[in-house]
Amino acid sequence: MDTTATVAVPHWKTALNMIINPGEVVKTQMGRVPWPYSLLVSGLSFSLFFLQTGLDLLRNGQIEASGVILITMLGLLYGTVGVALLAVLVWALAQAGERNITMGWSISAFALGYSATFVYALTGLVFSLAFGWKTAVAFGVTGVLWALRPTLFTIKQMSGERVAFSIALTTLCGAILLVGWSLLGQFGG
Repeated sequence: MDTTATVAVPHWKTALNMIINPGEVVKTQMGRVPWPYSLLVSGLSFSLFFLQTGLDLLRNGQIEASGVILITMLGLLYGTVGVALLAVLVWALAQAGERNITMGWSISAFALGYSATFVYALTGLVFSLAFGWKTAVAFGVTGVLWALRPTLFTIKQMSGERVAFSIALTTLCGAILLVGWSLLGQFGG
């Protein structure tokens, strides 16, 4: 009798492991995480991040409550469609298809990398609501920057362990996301 059955790791544990040990998750567990689940994580992460931005702008008197809602919805769109498009772009640039890495895997790995962003954004929202602090930069941007580590491991895996290429592309991805956040944050006003 075989008692060495593989135990299925819950998706939420994989998301938390992506914060602690992204290299291991990317190499061994990403194939079991469906891309819609991962996009849910990144969508919620960016929604909360953009909500913090909207609340900061509301406190400054730069926008009204309707602007906060608009910015939050833009965050949801950015965290789902934007992250998926960025993942597909990197998949193509890294020639990941030649390594039998699917677009679905790429989207899932990229999106789940924003697990830390979710934790930071949720914590920032708590501080924003409880203390009235402006938290978008302190918590939101920090969360996005923290997600660059899983992004680096994902790109490294997709590119066949090309380190310099992975660092350059990770830097570009981070810049694209932060510039996009800055530009989209202006639509609420």
